[in-house]
Amino acid sequence: MSLWGTAVEPPAAVADLAATAAKYAEQAEAQRRLPPDVVTGLRTAGFARHFVPGVFGGSQSGYEELLDIVAPVAAGCPSTGWSASIAAHTGRMAVHLPEQGQREVWGEHPDALIAGALVPCGTATPVAGGWRVSGRWAYVSGADYSDWALICAPAGTGAETQPWCFVVPREQYEVADTWFSVGMRATGSNTVVVHDLFVPEHRSFTRAALEAGLPADDGPVSYRAPLKAVNGLSFAGPLLGAAQGLVEHWVDWIGRKVDTHTGGRARDRAPVRTVLARSSAEVEAAALLVRSVARTADSGRELRPYVTRHMRDWSFATELLRGAAERVFVASGTAGQDEGDRAQRFWRDIHSGASHFALQLEQASGPFAESVFSTSDQHAPTRAT
Repeated sequence: MSLWGTAVEPPAAVADLAATAAKYAEQAEAQRRLPPDVVTGLRTAGFARHFVPGVFGGSQSGYEELLDIVAPVAAGCPSTGWSASIAAHTGRMAVHLPEQGQREVWGEHPDALIAGALVPCGTATPVAGGWRVSGRWAYVSGADYSDWALICAPAGTGAETQPWCFVVPREQYEVADTWFSVGMRATGSNTVVVHDLFVPEHRSFTRAALEAGLPADDGPVSYRAPLKAVNGLSFAGPLLGAAQGLVEHWVDWIGRKVDTHTGGRARDRAPVRTVLARSSAEVEAAALLVRSVARTADSGRELRPYVTRHMRDWSFATELLRGAAERVFVASGTAGQDEGDRAQRFWRDIHSGASHFALQLEQASGPFAESVFSTSDQHAPTRAT
């Protein structure tokens, strides 16, 4: 019986990337970046072009399909799965560029890898034909091997200041080596640095446009989603695959382990079976929640009423995944803590990824509760006087 009832057989190129990523996972972590063979596989498997418009040779695909190909990669190496997911989602963000900007990015290279940083940093000053941009953007996953960077800065003057996004080519930004993390080390989430760079107007757009999504008559369904309705999928997807990989690794290990006290099979012990049942159920429950969000995002319906529900669902799914990882890691005993054992890397990567701001249930609970109570208030009976 398959451990995961929701598993989908990945395309050959994705399966090849998953195998390559798993092979190089230890080396990638030590080097704090993905090896060239893995980056090549990421391009070949179609992650960079996943959301790219078809007119440029992109796949113009959807959110659920991305989940299906991210998870098996993350099951072999969470950092690679994370990087693959970010590459796809940042490509979706870049469709908000004017057509000329899109053509510069993808016209000859639909597999261009775009690193992204949406937290407004630095400065952007309007000048004739565009902007002068300077600043430092930390925690940019995949910055080392990116072809372009999508960065965000406050732009304008006075009351008209608002965050703008700018897309700049690799030769026009530096990458500072600043990523020394306890987990997700191979993502190479270093710092992008730009010095007084001219960015033409056609390679810029407001973050407000990204947050709103494209108009209903402009592009495929995946481009219309407001950012907050889908942003958490880019992080929850790889964490789902990572948790699956950890459970699979533990099942293989415990299935062969001899109980040191009885001499029998460790897998026959009741506590072991409880860990398996509970942890695998948590991972599958998380998968159902995340997949439900992706299917809704792909459905074409108006997503604004679903924003706070989506935030709740992928945040709670993350808690389930983190809980399953914790239980399985503890059940791995001292062996799982060995630096040569994959269990400790999965455990660190899952905890590191789960700490992302977009996946915090505490952050999601307020907006969700407000949306529920505000709806209830509209139908609440008035008190008699």
